[in-house]
Amino acid sequence: MTNEELAKEIANGLIDGGFEGGFDAVSCSTAGDYPSLGCSQWEGGRADDLLSRIEGGDYYIGRTYSDIDASGELDALSELLDSEQGQDAQREKLAEDTLDYVEALTDIECFDDSRAIIYAGIWCPTSTYVVTHFIARMAGRGEKVNDLYTLAIIFKEEYARAAGCEEYAEGYANRAMGTYNLVREMDLSEYGVPEYD
Repeated sequence: MTNEELAKEIANGLIDGGFEGGFDAVSCSTAGDYPSLGCSQWEGGRADDLLSRIEGGDYYIGRTYSDIDASGELDALSELLDSEQGQDAQREKLAEDTLDYVEALTDIECFDDSRAIIYAGIWCPTSTYVVTHFIARMAGRGEKVNDLYTLAIIFKEEYARAAGCEEYAEGYANRAMGTYNLVREMDLSEYGVPEYD
């Protein structure tokens, strides 16, 4: 698969799986008092860039989550993100992001299985840096990172610790297997990739 094809399927996986939330998702970041937005939980400057692409989005740029909440405008922001223009903007931004994910992932030596790259790309919104270094480290210790099932088990058992988020270990374990099931079932035949067995 080309980088563009991989990026497209990662974006589809993020949207279909809802791993980062729906188009209308608005939550408070775990890192500070600012909103995490949409189907990829964009934050900070990335969230501001998304909002700048939506008519009326400028109103929310640079505001804290608590300010938006206190003003009773969370539902309005959610509706803006879920509007047709909001969804289109998220798809556009997601296409840009996922291409960056693919470029980072394909820089990992000997990491070249299409389904494994798609799987890892669906994790990249958590942190592209952490995901790529985690996979490179696992490959370096001899793990079969090009095998989708093996990769899923590695993420299930070790990613929370690698990301410094052990308090979310159970959620990450569920996400690991949910992502595996999603990617396993993807029809990639149009790209010449056989069914996963």
